[in-house]
Amino acid sequence: MSQANPSPTSVSPHTIPGDVLAFRKHFPTLATKVHLASNSKAAISDVVIDANREYLESWRVGGAPWDLWVAKHEELRAAFADLIGAEVEEIAVCFSATQALAMIASCFDWKSRPAVVFDDYSFPSVTHLWHAQATRGAQIRRVHPDSNQEILPQAFDEVLDDQVRLVSVSHVCYKNGHRLDLPQVAQRAHEVGAYFMVDDYQSCGSRPVNVRQDGIDVLVTGTLKYLLGSAGVTLMYVRKEILGDLHPAFTGWFGQEDPGNFQVERHIEAGDARKFQTGTPAVPAVYDSLAGINLIRSYGLGPIGAWIDHLTATLMAALESEGFVVATPQDPAKRGPAVAIRCLDVERAVPELAKRDIIVTSRDGNLRTAWHYYNTPDDIDALMYALNELRSLMVAADRCSVGAFTKASPSMTP
Repeated sequence: MSQANPSPTSVSPHTIPGDVLAFRKHFPTLATKVHLASNSKAAISDVVIDANREYLESWRVGGAPWDLWVAKHEELRAAFADLIGAEVEEIAVCFSATQALAMIASCFDWKSRPAVVFDDYSFPSVTHLWHAQATRGAQIRRVHPDSNQEILPQAFDEVLDDQVRLVSVSHVCYKNGHRLDLPQVAQRAHEVGAYFMVDDYQSCGSRPVNVRQDGIDVLVTGTLKYLLGSAGVTLMYVRKEILGDLHPAFTGWFGQEDPGNFQVERHIEAGDARKFQTGTPAVPAVYDSLAGINLIRSYGLGPIGAWIDHLTATLMAALESEGFVVATPQDPAKRGPAVAIRCLDVERAVPELAKRDIIVTSRDGNLRTAWHYYNTPDDIDALMYALNELRSLMVAADRCSVGAFTKASPSMTP
């Protein structure tokens, strides 16, 4: 905390696992900030700083060491495959989630099975892509949230039939943290013969995911959020059993079977998921993202997911007790690593929290908080203390108990 916001004794003592404290030490920003914006951009770690320096040094010493940089690119593919239960041949490195999915969209002429299904909690750029396919003959079908602002698997039933080519969903909603039941929706998509595609940008790195067990055909995610890397790298999984059916009409030299064979006579697409790659990769971001993913792998997604679930459950209980209103589902099976809090004036609340060294973001009028393995219950105390100071900017429940977070500002976990 800054000197303007002193940090006396925490509201309550917390037992924090040793691995969490060890993980936290990798993030120098946390010495002065409460970082609750991993769903926008993760806090920077020392391993990413070191990786970026390693890249710069390789450039300084080697001049143009492309063999080294391409090897790092392949290391990234392998590390991500290991993280999600895939094989390296099923992984492509792209630039953005929309660009990666556009590679998939280019495989279809939409003359047969023209329908595309997506949910209303998908990120807008993904929905823009599918809407754009209407100019090529695609038919758009949307799945809406229910009166509880949840999207249940059965909501897909009324739009699924043998005309559906693909079902595209967001694992976790960027606006409110709602988490979709992937295996249940995958089963429904496969029953009508559709591909099941998942945007995991708002979750990957925060909990275990196994693409095989979850029935996923295509998964995309970026590395700048919970995977602790940099912008400019999106990773895409394409199930190997469908690779032979997909031939993108958009390509580049990194999508060729042999990128180094600079022939111009014909297009020879790669025989694995590399066919969905295009041009020269963002090499600095590859270094950063590999370092972030390897840090995640060294601690394990199981412990990371369990700790994040503990934090979000603790926060949800504190918010309810203090009379704040959440937009995130109460059911832990229906929420991811983000908790969205309803706000009367989010444009004022976000900078006010920043003045208190608490970094959050906003969407859809909600104040968004995102939780990672480097966060602690002390961060919850800090947030709750600040929200009570800013109560006039927040939506209030009809009833609440006596505030427990108004006595003293919390301490900063080392």
